[in-house]
Amino acid sequence: MQSQLRVLIVDDDAETRDGLGMFFSSDGYDCELAADAAAALQVVEQKEVDAVLCDVRMEGMNGLELLDRLGRTHPSLPFVVMTAMGGIADAVDAMKRGAFQYVTKPYDLGKLRAIIRSAIEDRRLQGGAPSERRQVAPSLAANGAAPASTLAELVGDGAAMRALRATIELVAASSAPVLVTGETGAGKELVARAIHARGARRNRPFVAVNTSAIPAELLEGEMFGHVRGAFTGAAQARRGLLTEADGGTLLLDEIGDMSMDLQARILRVLQFGDVRPVGSDRTHNVNVRIIAATHRALPALVREGRFREDLYFRLYVLPIVVPPLREHPEDIPALAAHFLADARQRTPHSPVRSISPEALRALTDAPWPGNVRELASVIERAVVFGADAQIEATALSSLPDSSPGLPWSFPSHEPWTLRRLNRAYAQWVLTQTGGNKERAAALLGIDLSTLYRWNRARRN
Repeated sequence: MQSQLRVLIVDDDAETRDGLGMFFSSDGYDCELAADAAAALQVVEQKEVDAVLCDVRMEGMNGLELLDRLGRTHPSLPFVVMTAMGGIADAVDAMKRGAFQYVTKPYDLGKLRAIIRSAIEDRRLQGGAPSERRQVAPSLAANGAAPASTLAELVGDGAAMRALRATIELVAASSAPVLVTGETGAGKELVARAIHARGARRNRPFVAVNTSAIPAELLEGEMFGHVRGAFTGAAQARRGLLTEADGGTLLLDEIGDMSMDLQARILRVLQFGDVRPVGSDRTHNVNVRIIAATHRALPALVREGRFREDLYFRLYVLPIVVPPLREHPEDIPALAAHFLADARQRTPHSPVRSISPEALRALTDAPWPGNVRELASVIERAVVFGADAQIEATALSSLPDSSPGLPWSFPSHEPWTLRRLNRAYAQWVLTQTGGNKERAAALLGIDLSTLYRWNRARRN
């Protein structure tokens, strides 16, 4: 019989300590509770512990001092630090001293669960104590909880992320269509998955399709399915993604790139649930919650005649805007720590264990035109190519440049016309925004169609 994994929870606040103990016990862990560092040391000496979850600010020996002590006597024991909101300095210090990761109050329990699981799995992969070769973690599916990977990546406790989580909670309680907007790489699919995972359909399928990644002539069959012989190459019938998602959720990613004909068919699904496979004369009904996502400004596409107005208003029932990373830089340290833990799991032999304060400041100051996805890529490269235990600022050569992109200049030998000046300035703003036409148009105070027209004129 396999023995339970044991988590040591250290906090001088009895209510927090007991609450966390009940939470992890309900997940199947054997929990040891300690009111101070001295009691925690006794537990570690007497019992085999798989992970430590410890508050920083405590009377007597604080959490960082306990981390130092256990780092000397039990170097492979993963240590997760809990700190108050705004305690980034403590968190950075803890990471520098060898903490596995940190969380800030108020806790996101889904994130905390995922961190403890990752900590134990990371220790097992590194070949630690015998207890670490027991079961990795209790199954989340057993108690109906959402997969940790779905919720844990909504990392950050800043005001923008707290507001986003609150909106997700409200939207998840409904079955109405959702429109998720935000820049490329901001995390729109993660938001869609979190909505599904927290709603009544969480035990039903979640199906995602990037409508811009599939040729228009194939997307209809992919979405609605087809009968055998419907077109050349259709040797067998296919159900289609709408039918596969029946009872669950279908994410239509980059819906702004969908053809007008297919938009009309999606509108009928939203109105009546009707699905007719390509080549079939029969219609069947599906019960699917539609979540649409796009980085495009749909109202501008409607004005240009490239997106159906009736479909836009059908989707714009429960809108969610995912903020770009530059609007919540206070979450970058937490995101960096999260991506570091993920990258270390994928590259277990890398010596990288932490991020230096200087590197963390460099990450926080960067503009991140590619948003969270770009940050994850930078951390991944630093782990894969890292030769030291700590990521230093000098290792972050791939950081996006925070200085102005192109110098603003024009020749002095002849004056420019106002029209030429406007279009050259528009191109400069477009460069500054990393090619994001919607944001450039907003900064310039012009319609997106005008920006497209200026670009065409500049090229011709």
